Amino acid sequence: MTTAHRHPPTRTVPSVDAATKRAIDALESAGYESIDAAVPHQTRSTWIVPATTADGRVRVHVDPRSGATRVVETSE
Repeated sequence: MTTAHRHPPTRTVPSVDAATKRAIDALESAGYESIDAAVPHQTRSTWIVPATTADGRVRVHVDPRSGATRVVETSE
């Protein structure tokens, strides 16, 4: 009989500060300017970082395990 050992998931983005930095880096890489990031909040599977840029409001979704980002423009 074998026993599977579960390892806790790796946290590439473990904190509010790390999520904010990752989001700002993603926005800068995408060409956004005058970035003002708000306090991120974490859902079950992602960090969501609201931000205001020279082009308007956006949200950056940051995967806490991989660090992958996705910029979502908002209409608000």
